[in-house]
Amino acid sequence: MGKQAGRDDGRQAANPLVRLLEAIAFLRAGLQALPDPQNDRYYAALAAVVTARLPAVYEAYDACLAETLETEGRTVTCSRGCAACCRHFVSSVEPFELVALDLFLRNRPDYGDLVVSSYRRARVYDGIVKEEGDDENAEDRALYRYFLRGHACSFLNPDGTCGVYAWRPMSCRMFYSEASPRFCAGKELASPWNKNFQVELPQEAEEALARCARLLDHLALPENLFPGLVEVNAAFGRYEVPSPAGQPGNPELRSASPPNPAPLS
Repeated sequence: MGKQAGRDDGRQAANPLVRLLEAIAFLRAGLQALPDPQNDRYYAALAAVVTARLPAVYEAYDACLAETLETEGRTVTCSRGCAACCRHFVSSVEPFELVALDLFLRNRPDYGDLVVSSYRRARVYDGIVKEEGDDENAEDRALYRYFLRGHACSFLNPDGTCGVYAWRPMSCRMFYSEASPRFCAGKELASPWNKNFQVELPQEAEEALARCARLLDHLALPENLFPGLVEVNAAFGRYEVPSPAGQPGNPELRSASPPNPAPLS
């Protein structure tokens, strides 16, 4: 009886969903223990929590995705350097992911350029959204029109690889294709031959992540990648990016004096 219970416990511990829920709970405990946001130690404490605890969430999240793909018998055609999908306007990014990504980027020499490129992409998308109105399909049309612009992700390397791969958000991790890469680009996205898909996790995992995110509601970060990173920079970063008057493509960078915890490695 004891041996059987031990084997069951071992299988449960190896279950990717169980590991993911445990990793999310550990992240949530760290976020709950943060000092008051007005405390001078808040940002350093927040940085320490996401640095130490988010990697385990990503590791378990990736394992869950892999198990789902295998269970469903999916034949994924994505490969290193195949970056057709890296023209999307990435949405549904959690606030702790934005903080972690900014930490990873903030001491790079091109950090200012990345803030500006993120700002420009956010402005392009905002302009498209305004043109599309507010009916129930407006957001889908805006996302498609943005994709057709072909703006590469700010963090894409010249060789088509992801420059922030270890810290890419879950929205990027869950996106796959079963078609030839040529059907993932431009107007081929709407082709019947396109087989892009997203892997949805069980509801309990989504709810656990949402509970974590609500602990950072006071930061009021956008849920989209590019405007979210601009806002994290505004709160904790190295530059001020004022709203330009009539020149949406040319924001001016002004040095700021933010807190400066150690960058992620």
